[in-house]
Amino acid sequence: MASDPNHSSATSTHESGQRWSNWSGNVSFAPDRFSRPRTVDDVVDTVRSSPGRIRTVGSGHSFTELAVTDGTLVSLSDLEGDVSGVDPVNHRALLNAGATLNRLSRSLESYGLGFKNLGDVDVQSLAGAISTGTHGTGRTLPCLSAELSAITVVLADGEVLRIGDGENDHLLPAARVSLGSLGIIVDATVDLRPAYKLHRRTFVQPLTETLADATSMWEKHRNYEFFYLPFCDYAFNIVHDITTEPDRSEGGAGDEDALRDLRRVRGVLRRAGRLRRTLLNQVAKRAPAEDVIGPSWQLLANERTSKFNEMEYHVPVESGMEAFEEIVAAVEANPLVYFPVECRRTAGDSAWLSPFQGGERVSIAVHIAEGDDYRWLFEVIEPILRRHGGRPHWGKLHSMTARELAELYPDFPKFAAVRKELDPTGRFLNPHTAELWGEPFGE
Repeated sequence: MASDPNHSSATSTHESGQRWSNWSGNVSFAPDRFSRPRTVDDVVDTVRSSPGRIRTVGSGHSFTELAVTDGTLVSLSDLEGDVSGVDPVNHRALLNAGATLNRLSRSLESYGLGFKNLGDVDVQSLAGAISTGTHGTGRTLPCLSAELSAITVVLADGEVLRIGDGENDHLLPAARVSLGSLGIIVDATVDLRPAYKLHRRTFVQPLTETLADATSMWEKHRNYEFFYLPFCDYAFNIVHDITTEPDRSEGGAGDEDALRDLRRVRGVLRRAGRLRRTLLNQVAKRAPAEDVIGPSWQLLANERTSKFNEMEYHVPVESGMEAFEEIVAAVEANPLVYFPVECRRTAGDSAWLSPFQGGERVSIAVHIAEGDDYRWLFEVIEPILRRHGGRPHWGKLHSMTARELAELYPDFPKFAAVRKELDPTGRFLNPHTAELWGEPFGE
């Protein structure tokens, strides 16, 4: 989790000198003021009383500089009320945007409801997850932002604007994925489903078979993803399917234990490629399969304590496996890499800045351990993914600018116009987002 300054009250602000860092530690800065509102009225007061620019921060699981500001940094982690209203007939709920997905999942379970899908981790705030297009995996399952029917935003002048469900509906395609550039998201009405259980199975098989079977596995299973193990001829496969069978837990090994083993092998055999592959192949073949049944939210997300920096791009389905094979070849040329490379698939949606706008995409994520030089991601990995028409995950490392983004997103000009309409003086801009939108940034 990101480190937060200590605060004695919700709306108090503090002078500079208290640094904020994201989860991986690759982004760190000292805002001039820090605010932790408890109510929507507190958020309004913060916006109206704060001089200069404002950015909002969630749990710090983005690797880009989305939160950076020398003005006021607003954290919604203390915002009160996880579930403010429930529609049991239509399986909808009004949710606190500052709460984490994990916390919301627990609260929703008590109402007999659950998120339709979740990503690999669930410690992000709801606002952070929807603002960056965070996703899980599943051919028929869209990213979380697509499940929003309405959203409430505090604008740059302190006005509280409701978007969706019959109010300002024309703004919803912009608000669903906005990178915090339209205002401060305080709540969202989310389409859910009745609480459900999943049957999780994990197994190891040769990488060649995994790549050949991937399309059919996405067709067959509700959730499917796989991880290529660097300098190994095997891949780790994970499937989830809905079930009503009794809970159970059989086999499997801890992800963190496996990562420590991979790191040790990298450290000892970094320059002995053939021996490294032989050893890792033997370890992979002996990896125990896992068979678990339990509540969906407990099985879809995982606890990640080994820190890393990450680049993820979403490429068209038709070139997904070809792009992945090129990534494998690139990884094999860098003996420093040991984190598995992840591959998922997500349904399309219609949000203007959703990486999945217009159709399904295959997501490829490459991780570099905390402390290791990740410039290689920009030098080697990003060109491959961009050549295949990839769109970047907004919260993960990338070097895209406005000109390039406008070529990838047909509704990019529409978003830019809405952003200027709702924040005409650029109070919610920072250097990173200004570059994304092609806006000047200065005093």
